[in-house]
Parts: sequence; C-alpha cells; structure tokens
Amino acid sequence: MSTPQVRDPHVAEPLVAEPLVAEPPDRIARVPEAAIQDAWVRGLFDARALRTTDGQRVEVVHLGTLNGDSGPDVRDARVVIGGMLWAGDVEIHTTSAAWEAHGHDRDPAYDRVVLHVVLAADRRTGTLRRADGSALPELVLLPHLDRSLRALLRAFHVEPGTAPRCGARWDEVDPALARSWVRHLGTERLRRRARDLGREYGRQPDLDRLLVRRMFRALGYEANADAFETLATRLPLADLRQRSATGLHAALLFASALQPAELFTETAVADLTPMRPEAWRRGGRPANAPRRRIAQAAAWLAPGGPLRHDPVETLTEALADGVETATDLLRAETPDGSSRLGDARAVRVLVDAVLPVLLLDAEQREDPAREAVVLDAYDRLPASPDRITRRFAELGLRPRTAAEAQGVHQLVRAYCEEGRCARCAIGRALYPALDWV
Repeated sequence: MSTPQVRDPHVAEPLVAEPLVAEPPDRIARVPEAAIQDAWVRGLFDARALRTTDGQRVEVVHLGTLNGDSGPDVRDARVVIGGMLWAGDVEIHTTSAAWEAHGHDRDPAYDRVVLHVVLAADRRTGTLRRADGSALPELVLLPHLDRSLRALLRAFHVEPGTAPRCGARWDEVDPALARSWVRHLGTERLRRRARDLGREYGRQPDLDRLLVRRMFRALGYEANADAFETLATRLPLADLRQRSATGLHAALLFASALQPAELFTETAVADLTPMRPEAWRRGGRPANAPRRRIAQAAAWLAPGGPLRHDPVETLTEALADGVETATDLLRAETPDGSSRLGDARAVRVLVDAVLPVLLLDAEQREDPAREAVVLDAYDRLPASPDRITRRFAELGLRPRTAAEAQGVHQLVRAYCEEGRCARCAIGRALYPALDWV
C-alpha cells in the first residue's frame, strides 16, 4: 500500500499547474472569452487553492460584476493576493497574449485591474505589465474549473440570459442586414442620449455647464463618475477660466479634497468648498488615478484647452477637421506632467459626453450641417472593445466604429434583454413567424 503524499506547505507549488482535465490546445482557443467571464462571475471553479502564476495565494472575497460597457470585464472585485486585499477590476482572456493584443498594456483605463484571469497559460503568462509599468498579477483558471470545457460551454450557450439569445443561429444572418440594423440602433442610442440631456438642459439652460459636467463625468470611469460630476458642479467656471494651468490644477485638487489643504495658498482656494474625501473611490490600481484624471481636467480648462472658451463651438470645429483632431485636443499635456489621457478613454469621452451634447446643440439650432458633423464623427471614431462587442465579434459581427459598437449595446439592452425579438430586424429574419406577433 503506497504512502499518501503530503504537500510541504513551505515548498512553493508550480507556477502554472497542470489542468485537472486534459484539453486540446485547439479546443481552448475556440472557447469564447464571454464563457470564461461567465465562469468567473458565477464561481464555476474551486477557489480553495488559487494561486497567481508567481505562486502567491489568491482568496476571492467578491467576484465582482460584469461590465456591460467599455473597459475591464469585471468591476468591483475584491481579492486577497499574497495576504493583501485589493479592490478593483478583473480582466479575463483566453490566454495572456490577448492583454497586449487588445492594447490594455497601453491603456490607463486598465491600470485598476488587480487580477488578470486567463483560461490557459502561454508564452506571455507571468510577464505582463499595466500601462503605468507595474507588474500584473495573473491567475490561470483552467486547473481549477469544476467541470470540463464541454460542460462549461454547454452551460454558457444554453444560459437564458446569454445575449443574443439567437446567437446559435447567427451564421444564418445576412451580414449586410446585421450591420445595417446595428448602425441604425447606434444612431438611435445617440439620439436618445441627446434627448435625455435635453431634459437636463430644460431644467438648467446652460450648454457650457452641461458639456463640462458630462466630460468630467466621463473622466471618472464608472468608479468615480459621480464624484467627478460633483466636482464639476462645485466649481465656478468663470473663475476657473481666468486661472493658469497650474492654478486650475491646484483649485481642482483642493476642491476634490484629494490633497491636504495645507499644501495650498489662500489665493488657490478662495471661494471653493472641498468635497467629502469619502466621495472618491481610491482602491485598486493605481491608488492616485483620480488625481491623474483631475490633471487632465485642468488641461481641458487651461489656455488652449477645449473647455476654455466657447467649448461647444471649439469641439464642433475640431470634429469637422477630423476625429484625430478632436481626440488630440482631449489628450492635452497635463499641468503636472503626468500621463495624458489614453486614446481609448479620449474616444469614450467623445462618444459618451461630447457627441450627445453637440447633437443636442445641432437639433436646437435646427442646423443639419452641424448634425452631419456629429454623425459623421460617430461613424468614424473607432469601436472600443468590451465584453458585449467581443461576444458579437465571436458571432461574426465585429463592430468597426463607435456607432456600431453603441448599436450592439443598444441591441442587447433594448431588444435582447427585454425579449423584444419580434421588434428586432435580426429576430424577424431568423424567425419569420414573429412578423405575425
């Protein structure tokens, strides 16, 4: 009778464990990222012996929630790595190489990722870094799954909440029809945002202030969006626009309460009431991210910035010159020399904040030329990949522009999740009987 093997707790386990169930590499490559994300948020793995690829023990306190917009796949996760609690985002890929292939190593929006979860290891595993240069902890999930890949994929594809529900038949969809419908929905989504802003404008008819608020909010990502919007409403624009770039930066930092008051002179803080420090979420990576984004806000309001004078006209003219001109304008040099806004975040600010306000302005003026500038930019800005757009890319519809990416989100939220297949052009094409519903 053989003697049971007892693991010595002082000896580190292998960096990348062998899978519990052998899976051919080609099968791993075919696993949709959305299925791995689903496995993570549903906890379909044995969490008792998780370790990073460099041997640190991982304890999951909170799995987090799937992010339906651009940015990291999972928000609000809490994990203990090597005895230290981290709060932030989790990014999920099939293999490690996708981190760099998707440009996350160059995008500050992913600096809050506290753990990179991959299904299987590859040559890049254990070598990745964030945009700020810090090492990225990684976890290989395959050895810890509580079921085979076949069972995992079956559970994923038959899950009622998976969008689109007709995904198994998308190879029957006319690609031209699918893309045309998604583009239509993207325009519908932008016009709806403009209408929503129109109601806000009706309560306080100040387009400048509305634009500043929306752009600040977009700077805050999901975690600090409310805090940045509060900061924008707390400050007198007329006063700020008289300050130098460094004076602006000081005033914004003081008002945010992210910097001790004793570091400022009286002239820098006159008439400004600081926010509550607890309004800011500062966990995760990097801890000073809100301060870096405040420096970008100061650059927008500084001389030469897009929010300094007549921002609606400034940004409309920039978009008319080309989306690259508008993007560069948002990526202005910061007063403190910190890293500028990444390309992906600049696009997000344009899509979420600038375009809806400019479309509202064009509609109020009844100016078709200005409206055309906005819609043309919408159709030229690049798509930002996220969990939902990647799901549709796996089905064969890869969004190429911001308009198409937003259309995919509109399809999921307004049709798939609401069960409105009978009102969906793709649903009616796949299921002709729905035309009678």
